[in-house]
Amino acid sequence: MKDKFSTTSQFELSRRDLMKNIALAGTAAAVLPAIGVGPAYAADPVVHGYGVTTAQLKDWSVMTKSIGVQMDFTGTNNSVGVFLRDVVASQLGDKVDIYIFESGTEDILGPQGLYLKIDEDNPELTLWKRTPDEWKRSEVVKGKDGVQYGVPVIGNADSFGYFPDKVGANPDGMEELSWSLMFDSDKTRGRVGYDQTWTYSIGPAALYLIGQGKAKVADVADMTGPEAKVVVDFLISRKKAGQFRTLQSAFEEQVQLLTNREVVVLNCWEPAVREANKALGDGTTRYAYTKEGYFKWGHGAYIASQAKDRGNLPAIYKVLNYFLGGEYRALQARDRGYAGPNMDLGVEYATKQGWPEADIAALKATEQKVARKFAKPFVSTTTPTNSSAIEEEWQRFLNA
Repeated sequence: MKDKFSTTSQFELSRRDLMKNIALAGTAAAVLPAIGVGPAYAADPVVHGYGVTTAQLKDWSVMTKSIGVQMDFTGTNNSVGVFLRDVVASQLGDKVDIYIFESGTEDILGPQGLYLKIDEDNPELTLWKRTPDEWKRSEVVKGKDGVQYGVPVIGNADSFGYFPDKVGANPDGMEELSWSLMFDSDKTRGRVGYDQTWTYSIGPAALYLIGQGKAKVADVADMTGPEAKVVVDFLISRKKAGQFRTLQSAFEEQVQLLTNREVVVLNCWEPAVREANKALGDGTTRYAYTKEGYFKWGHGAYIASQAKDRGNLPAIYKVLNYFLGGEYRALQARDRGYAGPNMDLGVEYATKQGWPEADIAALKATEQKVARKFAKPFVSTTTPTNSSAIEEEWQRFLNA
């Protein structure tokens, strides 16, 4: 039985050329959310987007007021298999202008001609030159073939949420904690929530074992089968020891587990901690700085190749440039805790808009937080070359 978050089948299909399997279109289209298309792209300043929901603004009308372009965005989850199926089998580029997803897809869909190369000299992309190379040239948006397929949108370094008073940590949340609290601690045994998706979970376990000198892994983002086996053997032993209270897989579950205090440690997304604290009180839960490293990720925005013939590339590039600007950066940092390129423009925007000093200070803190976290390993990919081997090992953990 395959993990429901499987990447293997779609990834391997792509390697053999997904375009030859377009017969899947009928099945895929049947489950794809309806996406509307305006009758005249050239006259209607609407850009159609499809991708991960975390990249959305809570209110796209803010962007419309700023740049005069509307966004019609359809969200999907973070399953790379679903994303690849929708883009390829359903020929989604016939309706969608911009895709937003995590690193990895540009190495598959870019060379196949489904993503346009970014025109770095487009007159609407005014913030490109001032965007740091660590963002715009990162492996999130630049293909392994050296082609610039995407524009950076947001990024973060994921770790775990925890209750400082339950694990004996400083309540200010600034100290570095070990992943041992997740995997190998008597004080947290039976009170840990662990993500059942290997994309998020096997890497941090590997980081912990490397830090303990119990495993040697050449590339945490793309472990070999034997390397993954060592990590999974350890996880199975911890599972049998009762370390994990539950395996979770959705953002809503993360928030619920923390809000209900069902766990004291939970590997989760940072917004889950923020949402839990809205119910529990600021600072009740914290998001960890870690000793060993993080699940570092980034989202890129990619232009569907079909968009070049629709006449709305100027509007598309206005949106891409907006992702690099201060308004989007400030709102995402405030509402979700995510950083991205040109954080200084976010601070500048908030200051000009008269945001409270506390919110401006929080933006500066987000910039410092991400810089601190990004100094540690590892950068993830949704499409590791050894995904089949990793997934086979992960199934042993789920079935143990």
